[in-house]
Amino acid sequence: MLLDPTPVKAVVFDYGNTLIAFGREQVDQFDALLLEAVTAEFGPPDPAQYKARRDADRMFPYQGDPPSYRENDVREMTAGLIREVYGREPSAETLDRLIAVRQEAFVRVVRGEPQVLDVLARLSARYRLALLSNYPDGDAIRASLDDTGIAPFLKHALVSGDLGLCKPHPDVFRAALDALALPPEAVLFVGDNWLADVQGARRAGMQAVHFRRWIPPEHFPEQPGDLTPHATITALEELASLLGV
Repeated sequence: MLLDPTPVKAVVFDYGNTLIAFGREQVDQFDALLLEAVTAEFGPPDPAQYKARRDADRMFPYQGDPPSYRENDVREMTAGLIREVYGREPSAETLDRLIAVRQEAFVRVVRGEPQVLDVLARLSARYRLALLSNYPDGDAIRASLDDTGIAPFLKHALVSGDLGLCKPHPDVFRAALDALALPPEAVLFVGDNWLADVQGARRAGMQAVHFRRWIPPEHFPEQPGDLTPHATITALEELASLLGV
């Protein structure tokens, strides 16, 4: 299957491991910064219990048969961590502090790359660009987009934490199409996650490019009956070439 740029009027990107690196290294850095804040509030937790809860939170949207793809509520998720690890109910003020730490930690561990900005600048001259990201805190994503310099290139930035559902849920992709006011055949989706991005976009009727530069912390192997991407790339510069810009 080959990508056809002819009908494409907009390009929608995933964020983590597509426009920025957010693999195991960044996840571990984030969890360490959150752990510092939690320890300052409540004392040292059991490390294994803390890690198990953090890993369970990341996989929560994909639980069930079939999965609900319901996104974590960042406030309830943070409170649940304290309840499970410490057996205590955090105050509203403590939750406010921890959520602020989460947002600051995300911005701190994410790094932008000049070549990404160059590709986005080239693409934005011809296409409408948008973001559709799985992450429980939309404010953290928006702060990171500002910090990396990516925000000015995007017409829309949609985040699962605001929508209440995660990719590959069809309603998430419908929200992106509604924001762009375009039919699915006019939108190209670029993402790293086989399930959330490739399958979600293909099932929504979009063309899909599988980005494979980084290894995502959540791995979803190919399943029988899965749809194939229209292209596979390992650098965003390849996307520009595919689209002729």
